Amino acid sequence: MELDFNVLWKVSAVVFAAGGLWNELRAIRKDLSRLESKQDKYNHLQERVAKLEDSCANAHKRISEMHYRRRDD
Repeated sequence: MELDFNVLWKVSAVVFAAGGLWNELRAIRKDLSRLESKQDKYNHLQERVAKLEDSCANAHKRISEMHYRRRDD
């Protein structure tokens, strides 16, 4: 009888540990998904900033050209 009770405790401990591990893995997967979405937003922001920098450089170039043309007149 004592052996059966010990086996029952060990089996229940393994089951509970497996359940806890399963919940932790689900939480990690959820956190990774959230971090991936944040990373996607950040990458999109970098693309937008790069386009903005190009546009700004072009605008400065046009302004400089207008300024030099105006000086020549």
